[in-house]
Amino acid sequence: MPIIMTARYQVRPQKIDQCKQAIRNLVEYVKENEKGTLYYIAKQETLNPYAFLHMMIFQDDVALTMHRSSGAAERFVNIVYPSTIDPIEFKEYKEIAHNLNFPGQ
Repeated sequence: MPIIMTARYQVRPQKIDQCKQAIRNLVEYVKENEKGTLYYIAKQETLNPYAFLHMMIFQDDVALTMHRSSGAAERFVNIVYPSTIDPIEFKEYKEIAHNLNFPGQ
């Protein structure tokens, strides 16, 4: 069963460019190296450009563990976590329906 998660946070204004680059680096790493990460998108809020939302779907617990333990995730954490105003809010969801086509489905 896939693991569906979001991460929501807001960064300090003076850190926005550094955090956006860290996001791009993480997503590029995921794209190239994490085949078990089925979906990963990072969005910047339109009305509040300091607020971000990441939406992720991992194939299973192994894929989630691999993501969390990667060097790219560690670099992201070291840059973004200290730049947030409040701690990052993670939530996990159960799938109801989708229109995405994943391998093996």
